[in-house]
Amino acid sequence: MGDEIIEEQNWKQKLLFYITAFFVLLGIFSLFSFLFLVPFVIDPAFTTIFMEFDEKPAFCVTVKIQRLLGASNCSWTSCREGCTKDIYDCTQIFVTYKILPNDTYANTSLSWSTMATVESPFARHEKALLDDYDYESETFTGLQPNTSEWHYREARLLPNVKGCGYPPSLNCSNWLKNYTTVGTNFSCYYSKIDPGLVMSDLNMIQVYMNLVYAMCIPIPSFIVSVIYLAIAYFKIYTDDEEAAPLEKNAEDIDVEGENEINQTPVPPASGGITPGSEAFREDLASFGHHFKVAMVDDISRDSLVDGVINSVSMGGSIGKTMTTSISTTGGPVADI
Repeated sequence: MGDEIIEEQNWKQKLLFYITAFFVLLGIFSLFSFLFLVPFVIDPAFTTIFMEFDEKPAFCVTVKIQRLLGASNCSWTSCREGCTKDIYDCTQIFVTYKILPNDTYANTSLSWSTMATVESPFARHEKALLDDYDYESETFTGLQPNTSEWHYREARLLPNVKGCGYPPSLNCSNWLKNYTTVGTNFSCYYSKIDPGLVMSDLNMIQVYMNLVYAMCIPIPSFIVSVIYLAIAYFKIYTDDEEAAPLEKNAEDIDVEGENEINQTPVPPASGGITPGSEAFREDLASFGHHFKVAMVDDISRDSLVDGVINSVSMGGSIGKTMTTSISTTGGPVADI
């Protein structure tokens, strides 16, 4: 019975240990993964949403390329390998874009490569713009007046809202090759909040999904881990620590009871004898017996001496006296 209880306790303790270790690791990995995702996924996703990029593509033309060296000259770059990398060599791409009417998108695709092969009205309009547009005719940059054919001149072109590329999904070297030729035309997406910011690619569904994955998995996992660890610390382990001494005392009492049943009783030490105890009465009776024996010995010696004296004076009566003295005593002399 005792072995079964011990085995059950050991099984429960092991299970509790593994569950606690799992939630500790889950909380640690959730926290670090969330901290890792903040600069790479969460912040770019929120920025993309807040900048309110128009999901309808605009018509962009590369009009200016700048390559600068030095950290002081590179305040921004069109594409860099990682957002945490310091910028010492930057390539800045400026584009001019035009917002096309809504009916233009009816028979066109979002890919300019498709437009180049399909003779749509949009593609013919694009070719006419490339042939007739004079890139140096505009005298100022930024938002153009309503009379201008273009909406914005020399906007910054980025692959995404942060301008960061992470191979293999985005290789900045390959991306720059596609857009660093003056006169290159392509579809782009401008920001309604900052019209001077243009992206070459936009997928709002993917942006929302990345945000959901980055927040709805690490944060709830961390919260659940913290709640379990708090309950385990203040409730489970506290109850176990309080119950452990009681169980140990109960086992000790059971063991002592079994030992008392199997062993013969041993009289307690004299220091623990009370006047009403059985041991005290036994000791008292034994003491009285020895005291009587001692008194009889003393009386026998005195009688023996008197008997000898009387036998000398009376002559011939010593045998009777000795016989009387020996027969009347109950001590050791009588035994002799």
